Amino acid sequence: MGFFIGIQFFFWTLGGLYFSWNNMDDVHGETLLKQERNYFQDLNFSQVQKGVDSLKTLAIIDSVHSIKFIEVFDKQLAQFRYFENGHLKIQLIAVETGDLRPAFSGQECLELAEQQLKEPIPIKKIELLAKHTTGVHHEYRGRQLPAYAFTLDHPTQTTIYVSTELGQITSVRNNNWRRFDFLWMLHVMDYSTRDHITNWILRIFSVLGMVTISSGFMLFYFTSRTVKKIKNKKTKKS
Repeated sequence: MGFFIGIQFFFWTLGGLYFSWNNMDDVHGETLLKQERNYFQDLNFSQVQKGVDSLKTLAIIDSVHSIKFIEVFDKQLAQFRYFENGHLKIQLIAVETGDLRPAFSGQECLELAEQQLKEPIPIKKIELLAKHTTGVHHEYRGRQLPAYAFTLDHPTQTTIYVSTELGQITSVRNNNWRRFDFLWMLHVMDYSTRDHITNWILRIFSVLGMVTISSGFMLFYFTSRTVKKIKNKKTKKS
């Protein structure tokens, strides 16, 4: 059992070493992108409400999920998230005019990705990910679709994902992140979604690990010469 559990102990230790000695900014792909934060001095909420009213003539809004403000190409946009028939949807609204903005085109997504790079890097591959095309094992799993994937001609094999509905970069994946993701999968023992840390495989191995460690202490106690000498001394004194 010690040998069997030891294999998982090795993966836990290997993953822990990789996680603790890694640069998380590089894992998240932030080293190649500009770290800009936009703060708005003034927002015209009346125009946003105008856009929401226009949307109500086109869709049945069950409830509002959230509103987030972003700046793209020097223009303020509101990401209006709402539920329609129980499905989460997104509509971009121009903050200045209240106009409903269509989803970003491929060319706009490309310009956005290139604009956010610290230095110009050639793009060697462009791929459109439609809805329901990424499974649980895809590196873009759980993110907003449709989206464009722009793979850079760079040693890190970085891919920038831009959501057409959100109008922003939603994920950056590189080789460092892929190694991190693989080791994290082995670490939490969730081989599908990678984020379910309360799964039964991890629970069982954790219990077996404690049993293995406890048995090791017991074997040390029963086989240790030092312990035997102490016992013998106590026996002689008594």
